[in-house]
Order: sequence, then structure tokens, then C-alpha cells
Amino acid sequence: MIRLLFFVLALFFACNPRPHTAVDSKILLDVDAEFSAMSKENGMAEAFIFYADPDVVKLGQGEHPIIGKSDLSESFAQIDDSKIELTWKPLKAEIAKSGELGYTYGKYYFTTRDSVEQTSIGYYVSIWKKQTDGSWKYVLDSGAEGPIE
Repeated sequence: MIRLLFFVLALFFACNPRPHTAVDSKILLDVDAEFSAMSKENGMAEAFIFYADPDVVKLGQGEHPIIGKSDLSESFAQIDDSKIELTWKPLKAEIAKSGELGYTYGKYYFTTRDSVEQTSIGYYVSIWKKQTDGSWKYVLDSGAEGPIE
């Protein structure tokens, strides 16, 4: 009888799907904040290339999509980011239960420094993919100017 009870319990636990553990989305908030800090310290081009997945897609207003890390590098090579600064503040992040994909969105600040300093403000969304080494890289990024508060 005891053997039957152990067998039934073992069968129950073997067949019962394990619940997904909660994935801490703070990880992505931190990565996105580090991404912004790198953009401020080292320039937008270096940061966007460093944090890009090899199959990245970058969507820009009034532009064709940039697809792939090599095209992304080429597009940033044409920009003199010594007179511009792009920073942002992530407002929310979520990671899928599988732990492989997530997103962040937040508010960005794009400052140009020509003869007069001007800042435009908007909102962005980035979709992130966990890499085989455990790091996170964005696979899709886009933003749009938003209302000034």
C-alpha cells in the first residue's frame, strides 16, 4: 500500500507542470539605464552598437528600417555625435516568463549643440533578447517625439 502511495505521489509530481518562476524585470531596467549612461559618456554610436543584437532592427521616424548590426554600424559612422547627446530614462520593463525576451519603454532626451542648444523629448520602446552568455541586447528599437510637459 505504501509503495502504491509513493507511486501515485511520484506520478502526480512528475505530471504536474512546474509553475514558471517570476522573472525580475529590474534586470532590464538596469541594463537600459546602463545603455543610456554609455550613450552619455561614450557617445550614442558606441552605445547603440555595443548593445545591439546581431539581427537588430532600428526604426527611425521618416527613415527606412536599419536591419542588422553591420548596417547599424554603417549608419552611425555617418553621424558626428560630438554635437549631440541622447539619453533616456526607462519607465517600465517586462520579461517574458521564458526569460528570453523582454521590453523596456521610457522617455528620451535628444540634445543638439550647434550654435544653440536644443532638446527634443519623446518616448521609446526597445525589445530585448537574452544572449547565450546571459547578457541582454536589444533586437528592436524605435521612438517618437512626444508632448513637452
